[in-house]
Amino acid sequence: MDYATRTMLEMSASCLLFLIAVVSGLWLFQNGATLADTAYLAGMTQDRTIRQTLSPLSGDGRMSGTEVFQAIARLEEGDAEIVVDGVRYASPVNREQWFSDRIQLHGRYSVLHERDTDGRLLRLVVVTR
Repeated sequence: MDYATRTMLEMSASCLLFLIAVVSGLWLFQNGATLADTAYLAGMTQDRTIRQTLSPLSGDGRMSGTEVFQAIARLEEGDAEIVVDGVRYASPVNREQWFSDRIQLHGRYSVLHERDTDGRLLRLVVVTR
């Protein structure tokens, strides 16, 4: 093979590889954009109003004192208030000045959920058992 033929074959192979790379890159870009659009639409159809509610870990419907303590410590703006043995805890809880002397960490508490007519949790009443 002389020099001109060899150069022409090398250039043809290089151009073919370049076109394959461009086409596969374009295909991957379009496929990624389609997947991103699908994920966005799937996220838009989710019900964002669903929130996890407090459920006792024990099977008898009672809560331990540590669960009550954790629920009060994690109160945020817009959450339902918690009433423990007549003491009301509502958001925002000042965690620096909050004393947990009233909550028996090793005690067991029974729980009563108070809801409005729409089913939203208004108050969580916790009583020592």
